[in-house]
Amino acid sequence: MPKIRPYLIRSETQLAALAAAARQEIVDVLEQMGTVSVAELAAALGRPADALYFHLRALTRVGLVRNAGYRTRRGGKEAVYCTVAPELQLKYELHNGANRKGVCAIVGSMLRLANRDFGRSLQRGNVRVSGARRELWAWRKVGRLSRATLAQLNNRIQELAQDVSASRGRGRYRTAGISARAICSSLLTARC
Repeated sequence: MPKIRPYLIRSETQLAALAAAARQEIVDVLEQMGTVSVAELAAALGRPADALYFHLRALTRVGLVRNAGYRTRRGGKEAVYCTVAPELQLKYELHNGANRKGVCAIVGSMLRLANRDFGRSLQRGNVRVSGARRELWAWRKVGRLSRATLAQLNNRIQELAQDVSASRGRGRYRTAGISARAICSSLLTARC
């Protein structure tokens, strides 16, 4: 099966749009669920549908989300949305100050989301924190990595991201997102 090439997010307007946590969550759910209505998106996020229209318009305006048409539901017509590609990825441009600033704003927002989701999961108390079915992890490790070890670690992070993205079966959506986000946030700051 051919590997899907990710859509690279690089424009200043797209980066600025994703600095908002709500928009990151919308893109995350759309990438995972595919083409969905606002009602389905709202149910997955646990938010009222009315709170999402503003963000969907902003994401559509910058070209990250598109209206995928309409479908008939309960005698009426409802719009359905999807991301512009099955996989979206930030493009890091080290020599572009605006890009660096935009990427840092997005990562800061990701970390705030991870912290919020982590805290909510602990507070609810219905999450596994040990054993083979553990759902919640957080750690910080500092170490010196050789180039070979760094390459292995990057491959493992990519495999983890693919495993999480490929999982479309039943399960607790938010918990999987928390685990992947927290793990990737912790590992992405490794230096050699």
